[in-house]
Amino acid sequence: MAKIDEKTGFFKTTSPAGRASKADQITETVRGIIADENKTRSAKTERLKALRLEKEAAEAAAKEAAPEKPKRKSAKAKAEPEAEVEDTGA
Repeated sequence: MAKIDEKTGFFKTTSPAGRASKADQITETVRGIIADENKTRSAKTERLKALRLEKEAAEAAAKEAAPEKPKRKSAKAKAEPEAEVEDTGA
């Protein structure tokens, strides 16, 4: 709200420094909030990355420790020997 100077009867002028300081305060506050969000985001990213790497290492160790299963023959490979047995038996 504008103030009236009692001596002159006119409005008092407010210095631009007063307005700039308010804007500077807001800017500083916003930058602080953004900096906190960036710190939180990077901390979360690092935590998730460490968990992912740990999980991948555990999966790789489990895969190496597990015995390999013998490969299954395909249906086509199974059908061919039976056809040969039928031809020789008939």
